[in-house]
Amino acid sequence: MAIPDDEKNAIWKEIEQKSPDLIEAFLSIKNEDELKAFFRDLMSERDLREFAMRWEVAKKLDAGVPFSQIQEESGESPVTITKINRWLKEGCGGYKMMIDRLRGEEK
Repeated sequence: MAIPDDEKNAIWKEIEQKSPDLIEAFLSIKNEDELKAFFRDLMSERDLREFAMRWEVAKKLDAGVPFSQIQEESGESPVTITKINRWLKEGCGGYKMMIDRLRGEEK
């Protein structure tokens, strides 16, 4: 079953109410050092590790690496890998956009 559009984007109403300038803060980051400083202050080590893991799993899934190999290499549960795969395939297109951009295939 596909992820409904309202479910994909529902979080942004809440985020914009709680922190109206968060997106603006992200967009104002000028370089890698600023990004690292802001992310480190904003997030816990666990949050940063989680982001890194999701990104690596998404790239591997996009490259066609089998779930079992990803699970073995990452130590992540099949449930987590399945959720990342679902967002990669049916989400807002963010994973694919960034994967393509970093490959130089941006459209």
